[in-house]
Amino acid sequence: MKVKEILHKIISFIDREELDYLDQIIYDIYFSTGKKIPRSHIIRRIIQTARKSHNLTKDLTHELKEEKKKSKKGGGENE
Repeated sequence: MKVKEILHKIISFIDREELDYLDQIIYDIYFSTGKKIPRSHIIRRIIQTARKSHNLTKDLTHELKEEKKKSKKGGGENE
C-alpha cells in the first residue's frame, strides 16, 4: 500500500536574478531531455541537496551573526 505524500503550499518572493537562475535550470533540462518540469520541482531538489549539506545551518548561522554585528556597528542600516 502506497502512502500518500502530504504537500504544503508556500509562497516566497525571489528577485529577478534568482528567478532567472531557476528558469535556466529548467531550460537546460528541457533542451537536454525534452521534458518540462515545474519550478517547484527544482526548488524541492535544492532543498533535498541542502538537507544533505551538514554545513548549511552552520554557514547560515555564521552569516546572520556577522550581519547582526555589522548592524550594531553601522547603527541603523535597514534591509
